[in-house]
Amino acid sequence: MPAKAFLWQLYIATYTALLGLPFLLFPKSVIPYMGFDPSMVDEGPFVRLTGMFLLCLTLITFRIWQKKIEEMVLGTVVLRLFIIAVLLAMGIMEGFPFLLIMAGVAGTGVAGTLWTLRNTDLKQYL
Repeated sequence: MPAKAFLWQLYIATYTALLGLPFLLFPKSVIPYMGFDPSMVDEGPFVRLTGMFLLCLTLITFRIWQKKIEEMVLGTVVLRLFIIAVLLAMGIMEGFPFLLIMAGVAGTGVAGTLWTLRNTDLKQYL
């Protein structure tokens, strides 16, 4: 597997950490910038839980990069495609542009990963 495919794992780890930390530690100050109502933080733990899950994804993708676990790279592509589909659907149906921007950020990572894997026989990783 090309070494550049693993660099895209750092891209994922970076943007998930940059989103996860504020969601977990100070959600009321970042939620308005994303077009959401800050009162949703008071209504339940969901924003902070989202931050926790993003930080978990950060750790997983960082370890994939660190340990060069080839079998996991393709799995992250499949997972990110699902996340992109959900972000697009919610962004379009609910009218939140931030979700569409995040779909673009995740899509950039998918495109970069797939581009680096274009000459690789992916069947061996399925």
